[in-house]
Amino acid sequence: MMVNIRHRLMLFFHNSSLSDAVDSKKDLFIIFRFLASFLVLYAHSYHIYGLGADPFTQRTGVYTGTFAVYIFFTISGFFIIKSAMDRSFPQYILARFIRIYPALILCNFTTIVFIIPIAMDLNWISFVFTIEAKEYLKINSILDTLKFTIAGVFENNPDKAINGSLWTLPVEVRAYVVALLIVMLGLTKRKSVFNSFLFITVFVNFKFPDFYSVIFPVPGSVSLLFYFLLGCFLYVNRKFIPVSPILVVITSILVVKYRFEWPSIVISMLLSYLVISSGYVLRRYLDFNLKNDYSYGFYLYAYPVSQLSYIFFSELGFYYYLLFVVFLTMVLSFLSWHLVEKTVSSFARSAIFPKMNCYTFNVSN
Repeated sequence: MMVNIRHRLMLFFHNSSLSDAVDSKKDLFIIFRFLASFLVLYAHSYHIYGLGADPFTQRTGVYTGTFAVYIFFTISGFFIIKSAMDRSFPQYILARFIRIYPALILCNFTTIVFIIPIAMDLNWISFVFTIEAKEYLKINSILDTLKFTIAGVFENNPDKAINGSLWTLPVEVRAYVVALLIVMLGLTKRKSVFNSFLFITVFVNFKFPDFYSVIFPVPGSVSLLFYFLLGCFLYVNRKFIPVSPILVVITSILVVKYRFEWPSIVISMLLSYLVISSGYVLRRYLDFNLKNDYSYGFYLYAYPVSQLSYIFFSELGFYYYLLFVVFLTMVLSFLSWHLVEKTVSSFARSAIFPKMNCYTFNVSN
């Protein structure tokens, strides 16, 4: 028994590189993404119900939804820069397209054709073929800008947005382009070059806060880009970044204790490190991971389902409303993954990607 305890203690303090962790291909990021999507639902459910901030936000002083989105963008940056470095140009573009658009288009279609007419008891034909409904489908499926409301829809709900969660997706698409440009310009070939680029990017934003607003006009989007770039930073420098259970514990304590006292840039760096390192470290203790990634569908459907649930269940009380939101969102995310996301991805990998092998131009070349 003493040998067992000693072995566990040694593992707890043992450092390995983030590169070794990546090579192991054992992580919990599917679970992390699902938990983050649930936190977004949790935060929005209180807002949509008209209760204001959720209990976690009230206790921590950090908005739960924002915290969850930071997790998303850190993980995204870590793996998207890897994708850009490893894939050919056509493969990268296609991989990013099929990750975002098929499920998004289905969600927008489901929202207009089913959720809104059912929630508002509208005449199906007279609503679905209106100019505003068509505009909602078109604008929110392109992601250049967004359309959040339609006249007369959810107008008696505390919040009138049809799908407020979509605001992060134009930022995500632009971040994909940024990652592509970073690799194409050769900034990842040498760590010192990428690190200098990141420093200059942060410095420019510090000196000229509105500098990036032309590319990222949505309020709050620059902070999401920063977390995305921090994820990129962790991957590019993975050979020199240590990970261990003790470092995860120490980082967690620092983030919680000094989240309002230390500069936000320091907390952001610590939080990004915590997200990525714990995704690998905790896998050592939890021999479990999800095989199917329902997080994106869960994220997409939670908001319009919450609006629907408010109309039907608000008078019964918050927990009836929330239970229906979680149940229906889970069902829709399940269908989204198995009918669209997984199907399209599998088809692309088996039928399209092999044909792209003739394109020898790699993004990083």
